Amino acid sequence: MKKAFSVLITFFLIVNYSCKEKIDIEKEKDAVMAVAEEETAAYYANDFERWSTMHIQDSTLITITTSKSGFNVRTGWESYSSNMKPGFEGGKGINREVKTPIIVKIYGESAWVVIDNRTFSEEGKLVNEIIVTNFLEKHDGKWKIAYRNRLDSFTYSQADNFLINSINYAKSLGKSVEDIASFTGDQFKTRWNQANGYNGFVNGMLNNWRSMVPQGELKTLEQDDNHIVFSANTMLTGLKTNPQYNVTYDDYLLCIKVLCEKIADYMGAIYEQETTPDGVLVTITKK
Repeated sequence: MKKAFSVLITFFLIVNYSCKEKIDIEKEKDAVMAVAEEETAAYYANDFERWSTMHIQDSTLITITTSKSGFNVRTGWESYSSNMKPGFEGGKGINREVKTPIIVKIYGESAWVVIDNRTFSEEGKLVNEIIVTNFLEKHDGKWKIAYRNRLDSFTYSQADNFLINSINYAKSLGKSVEDIASFTGDQFKTRWNQANGYNGFVNGMLNNWRSMVPQGELKTLEQDDNHIVFSANTMLTGLKTNPQYNVTYDDYLLCIKVLCEKIADYMGAIYEQETTPDGVLVTITKK
């Protein structure tokens, strides 16, 4: 009897192992990406019911949208769906979104994926880029979105447009870029905690510059207790060839430079900025 029982246990272990081995990871990765594609297709088709089937429809669903101007968190299907439903009305044109998976990971009945989602115009020009992270669960054999984080990288430039238009307005009044930058710096500097001194300024500048180059790279080249040198590239590259609101790329960088110099002085530091072919080279020195 003992022998028969041992054989039975061994059989079940083999069957269980075999089932795990039969998971086709590549097939599941394709299925996860198919959910993202189908969700978008349903949206462009204004088919709310079809779109809804791509999601977990209970209180555990979470969606987060982040941009330079802030973030929004929605918890639960009821909140998310009611917010999205009005968008399923009116014409949307042709779906020209291209989704490229950065990474897809499968863990049995759950998975997560990071997607580079780009939208192109009819002429093939890039008009928007979103980095999407989806966490999915499998229910009745079908993948469903349980969590989403959406980073709309082009909204970062929208925030910059306020600064660009401020420069334009100053010019229209006969003022220089240095005038508006100096005025803005004097206004902004008092919002920094002066007690944090040099180190607080360095950390704040690194955070600010990361947000200004969402599609580029921020790289620390040198750093010790008294100075730091870092480069930032791929920032508002379109401004180089297409000035906006009477503001050039050089105007924009000059404004940033003067503004940061003002804040640095207030925080016990010296800020230096040099324009490079790809962006800027920044040196911050402790006073």
